[in-house]
Amino acid sequence: MTLRKIPLLLFLIFVVIGSAKSQLIGFRLGVNSNVFVNELGTSDVPHPDALAATPAINTRNFVPQPTIGVEAEILFQVSPMSHFGVELEYSKLKGYNNTPPFYNYYLTPYFNQFQDSYIDAPVAFNTTLFNVAVNWKYFFFKTSPLKPFVKLTGVVAFVGTDFTYKELPVVTEIVGGYDPETNIAWDGLVEFSPESDILYARGTSNTDQEKWPAFHLGGGVGFDYSINERWSFQVDGTATVINSGIINGVPNFTYEKVDDKDMLRYNNRSSLTLQISAGLVYSISVGESGKGPRGETDPNLPFYRKK
Repeated sequence: MTLRKIPLLLFLIFVVIGSAKSQLIGFRLGVNSNVFVNELGTSDVPHPDALAATPAINTRNFVPQPTIGVEAEILFQVSPMSHFGVELEYSKLKGYNNTPPFYNYYLTPYFNQFQDSYIDAPVAFNTTLFNVAVNWKYFFFKTSPLKPFVKLTGVVAFVGTDFTYKELPVVTEIVGGYDPETNIAWDGLVEFSPESDILYARGTSNTDQEKWPAFHLGGGVGFDYSINERWSFQVDGTATVINSGIINGVPNFTYEKVDDKDMLRYNNRSSLTLQISAGLVYSISVGESGKGPRGETDPNLPFYRKK
């Protein structure tokens, strides 16, 4: 799926929802913050050359950094206590590792597209996701202004990432020589840096490769607080599993020996992420289905409180 197919997907969703004669439509605008937790599945088996180049103190864990994203959602009531939502979301994930290992990826031809060789230095990733999500929320305590809810979500994601040196490294080398004509030996220090800090990129301005299409599945909990008849405040936390192994910037390759030959095979792993989002919801009644016997707003609407 490409970004050009998103309008068609949204059109089909709205056609289905429109036939359901929803009692209420809510428009939610919010901000989010995301954290990469870990990769799931079978871990990469380190290549012998990668093991030899990795100090014992080094680790694969990244330190997460705070991020801010934005999201917009349209909510449709499908029962007195549940809502279906269609959401567009832009989110980011960032992190760094001051003592990274020598990844198998550095031994593949893909790495040579960005660097001639790897310098042992701190690394970082900066990943962006453009998400098209469908959400189902079930609310509790229908007569209370504060309504907790549970949430299920399914997402089509378009992933772009830059895996870089945390800071462009500067390497010092000792150089020297001997001049037989003058019988003079000399030595000195030379400093140099790589031409670029990019170690891997996909779906960003640093590469011609398009964003990686992937899927999320997950769920979460949250609450909705009614401010007045039209406005409410929503907060939720969501955990999702994304079938993409480049959320932390580093493609996964695992080592295996086949017919006495050392080989690196792409290792398709998924990523676990956590998100916290907060936003305001503005609700309107649509059609007769959203009105009570005397034209009043249905008091069962989860984020709508009757005066």
